[in-house]
Amino acid sequence: MVREWLARPGCRIKLHFVPSYCRHLNPIERLWGLMHRNVTHNKCYAACGQFTDATLDFLRAKVPKNRGSFRDSVTDNFRVVSPKDFRVLT
Repeated sequence: MVREWLARPGCRIKLHFVPSYCRHLNPIERLWGLMHRNVTHNKCYAACGQFTDATLDFLRAKVPKNRGSFRDSVTDNFRVVSPKDFRVLT
């Protein structure tokens, strides 16, 4: 019924279907990936408590402290691009 309604001439709404699970579009999945790169990637913890401490330190201290640089990894919001961060080759 909705597709019929949207198919009317002059209807300006277009539906875009996304996959039911799309990891790269989900901010929490991006945060887990960021945590993996900072807490577990190429690291081994001798005890569960050490892993817990590292994880909580990341979430409580590193994320708030580095939110400016982590923000672009977690969200698709518009980003400010500074000319000093890249160079144009002609």
